[in-house]
Parts: sequence; C-alpha cells; structure tokens
Amino acid sequence: MRVFLSILLLLPALCFGQAARQNDNQITIGTKETIHSAILKEDRHLWVYVPKSGDGAKTRYPVMYLLDGEAFFTSMAGTVDYLSGQGKMPEMIIVGIENTGRVRDLTPTHYPFWASGEPANDLKSSGGGPNFMAFLEKEVMPYIEKRYQTQPYRMFVGHSLGGLTVLQALVHQPALFTSYVAIDPSIWWDKQLIMKQAEKALTQKDYATESLFYAVANTMEKGMDTVRVVQDKTQDNHNVRNHLLFRETLRKSKNLAWAWKYYPEDNHGSVPFPAQYDALRYFFKKYELDKDLKDSTVTVDYLKNHFRTVSALLQYQVLPSAGTVNALGYIALGNKQYARAYQFFKLNLDNYPADGNLHDSMGDYYVAIGDKKKAMEAFRKALSLEEVAETRRKLKSLEAGR
Repeated sequence: MRVFLSILLLLPALCFGQAARQNDNQITIGTKETIHSAILKEDRHLWVYVPKSGDGAKTRYPVMYLLDGEAFFTSMAGTVDYLSGQGKMPEMIIVGIENTGRVRDLTPTHYPFWASGEPANDLKSSGGGPNFMAFLEKEVMPYIEKRYQTQPYRMFVGHSLGGLTVLQALVHQPALFTSYVAIDPSIWWDKQLIMKQAEKALTQKDYATESLFYAVANTMEKGMDTVRVVQDKTQDNHNVRNHLLFRETLRKSKNLAWAWKYYPEDNHGSVPFPAQYDALRYFFKKYELDKDLKDSTVTVDYLKNHFRTVSALLQYQVLPSAGTVNALGYIALGNKQYARAYQFFKLNLDNYPADGNLHDSMGDYYVAIGDKKKAMEAFRKALSLEEVAETRRKLKSLEAGR
C-alpha cells in the first residue's frame, strides 16, 4: 500500500511566495504562462495551478478563473489543494489572471468618479470591462481548454472591482460560468448600475444551473450595525448598506442558488481569505461523503449513488476518488472482510485502470487471501505502469517463496 491518503477598493492584496509541489530544492505551486491577446492588444500572464494528481494523467478537472491572480493565487491554490485532499471538494485547475490595467479591465463603464461623486484621476482609464470579458471568453478559456484536461464546470472569483466583474458576468453572461464568487464587490460603481441591472435580470432569467456566493466585509463606522445602517445616509457606510440592498434583490431571484455572508471581523482587505474558504464549502457541501469511512453501511452501491448526486451537482460525471476507495478497501482488509475489500479495490480498478498504485493494492488483497499467483500478476501489472520500490520488493518476496 502506498500513500493515497477607495484606493483600498482598487488595489488587491500583496502577493506572497508560491508553495506546494517540491522538485529538488524548489517548491512551486504552478506555472506562469504568457498569451498574446489580439482583443486587448497586449501580452497577458496567467498563473496556472494543476492538481498534483494531474501530472501526466488523463483526469479532467473543473476550472476556476481567478481575478487579481497575482494577489490571490497562492491562498486559493492552497485552500483548494487542502479541501480536495480532505475529500470536501473536487480537485480543480486554477487560472489566475494577472493585472496590467486593473481599473480598465474590471469596470463595465467609463466612470471617473468615486462613490461620493468626486472626480477621480485614478479612474480615468475605466470602462474596459466588455473587452476584458471578451478576452476571457474568446482567448483565455480556449487556451486553457486546449492545453489542459478540463471539465465544463467553471467558477469565477473576484474581489472588489473583481467582484463587480463577477456580478456583471452573472447578470449579462450567466451561462459562461457555473458558480460565481463576488467578494465585497464594488457595487457602488457608476451610481449602483449593477444593482439596477441585477434587479431586472435576476428576477426574469432562469438561473437553475448557476450559483453565487456573496461575501461582505465590515466597512462601517465604529458603532454602526447592520440594522441601523440600512437607514443611515452617510457616505462612510454606503458599502454595507448597498450590499444589504443587493441581498434583497437576491431574495427575489428566479431559481438562483445563493449564499450571502457578512464578516463582522474582517475589513475590505482581509475578507478574501475567509470568503474563499466559505465559498468553496458552500458550493461543494454535498460533495463530501456524509458517513465515516469506518461505517459498515458505506458500500460500493452507496458510493455510486452518492456520486450520481455529485455528478448532477457539478453537471458532469464525477467518480469517487481513488484514495477514498482505497482507504475503504484497506479498512475492510484490516477487518478481514475480504469480499467487501475486493469490491472496493475492484471499483477503483474499474474507474482508474491505469493507476499502478491500485493494482498494487489489489495485489495486497490477493496476498491476504493467500492467492500467490494473482498477487504476483497484480504486482507485475502495477510495475508495468509505474516502477515503485515497495511493489518490486513485494513481488520479489513472492517469487522467492517467502
């Protein structure tokens, strides 16, 4: 058995060092790739994370498109890697889109004014949102889907002006993504234009196949609360007030699955980190098995039925992870429930026939029941797929009659 188991509104958080996959003395989390955009007439950098199990494998993954990629790539990749490793969500490819002109790309209209109405030189480049979305749809997505093994499930994540861009896509191009994460979105933009557009679109369009997670930071004055802020008219409290009003629009939406969460202990800059985690837990709350692996009622049929439900949720076929099923097989083997162990190991091989580790596991099963011939066949098959010292040792031991 081997291992199975304001300016604040405009600027993203600082980017921290990458970490995850180790190669000699370097630890990396992904690759930085450059594509030329004919639409934007410039080169653009993409930060791409592929699950560790995807190295050279044929497994296909859902894809997350992450705005402000240089700021949030590391934290998001770490969160996805950990949660998927715990069986709480599927593994995902993450595509972080690095900024060149953030105000230009993440604003839907030209509006060189702050929320207060004061002129803003920093916003004079605004209004390039439609071009940016065309770049994302017609250049980035085809590039990723041609280069990587992808599933049709797409998630769109953005913070601040990026959150505004996410809401723009939900309202105007809902079929482009399956799930949407708007983190403290700048809905004040252009006199709350997105609120007016959403009021119409969310109540008229059928959003049966889309879902939204909406995160709100505490940007109110000290002493203000979410009850009194609705009646408050001061500029300092407009963000939370607008978010509460947007929640009322969500309540009127047609079939949209959504969650709205307020973070009283987090400001605009700190809210992305907890919101990333909560969004993933919300979207994939039905993904995790609802029984402990040691529960005797966890059977092959239970797994198949559970992942039929998960497949319906994600809108593509999802198989139980090899690691989870392998764990179940070894639990049964340890309890000398040999027929039960065989069923789990066989399910894994049916789903992942080219995984050498799973043939190794089946070899362990045959050793346990005393079928030396089939055990050696299983170990040889495993070694034909991947040379592993432990498997080689077990095969030599059987060949030597030990």
